[in-house]
Amino acid sequence: MEKIKLVSDSTCDLSKELIEELNLEIVPLIVSYDGEDKTYRDGVDITSQDIIEHVKLTDKLPITSAVGPGVFEEVFNKYIDEGYSVIYTGIGSKLSSTFQSATIAKGTCNNPDSVTLIDSNNLSSAIGIVLLKIRDFINQGLSRAEVKEKIEKEVTPNIYASFCVDTCDYLVKGGRCSTLTGFLVKAMRIKPIIVVQDGKLVVGKKPIGSLNIAIKTQYLDMMKEYDSVDKNYLMVTSCHSEEADKFVDELLKKNCNFSHVYHTDAGSVISSHCGPGTIGLLYLKVPKQKKKGR
Repeated sequence: MEKIKLVSDSTCDLSKELIEELNLEIVPLIVSYDGEDKTYRDGVDITSQDIIEHVKLTDKLPITSAVGPGVFEEVFNKYIDEGYSVIYTGIGSKLSSTFQSATIAKGTCNNPDSVTLIDSNNLSSAIGIVLLKIRDFINQGLSRAEVKEKIEKEVTPNIYASFCVDTCDYLVKGGRCSTLTGFLVKAMRIKPIIVVQDGKLVVGKKPIGSLNIAIKTQYLDMMKEYDSVDKNYLMVTSCHSEEADKFVDELLKKNCNFSHVYHTDAGSVISSHCGPGTIGLLYLKVPKQKKKGR
């Protein structure tokens, strides 16, 4: 039986326990501060708390960078030399050049045929759902080619990822939201819900009021399609929003019956883009079966 090693990057925002459960190798993205020569590895040398404290002190966001091909090549070769084949999935190709780096590394590693790349078309713990499904398909005895085909047909197109943003300050500082829009959002008490569509981040709904109202909007949207939601895995990912995380848990306990609900913390890269108070709800929709003709 083929030995397969799963590899991802630090934007998957998974807990140490889940990383161990998946026997996952994490390649950290890079974070740096303007005016400093030093760089930091996401989740290794720097945490989301460090990011928040830095922004409070300087009013400036850090700079986040993709992983270079050389890093991936080293990781791929390490496991190839140990007799493994590798499956890598990480932050989506439309959100970062990290996947491109992995693609280059595959072409230059010791045995390109031993490396399978899967574009998650997503970020944060949505990547975790992809990894969990990869693990499940491997355990079912599927080959790497079969795993890739099923993931790309049944999983990545059907993941729903939404993030409720408590404050637009980080979006404004990062240039993803104009100062005027940020001011209006704050003045009108709008809590924008950012969703992933076709591998890109777009604004979904714009509920007005408290963070809990916005979270309930996320929850009700999921409940509207609950019958078509895969009940195996649900991810709840937060950035320094413990109360919001508890509120989500209370809602889920009322009417939901997921086999596994994972509460995870956003890492420094994701946190530097969304800011404190953000909470994400991420799940997989069951693909609709095509009706057979008579």
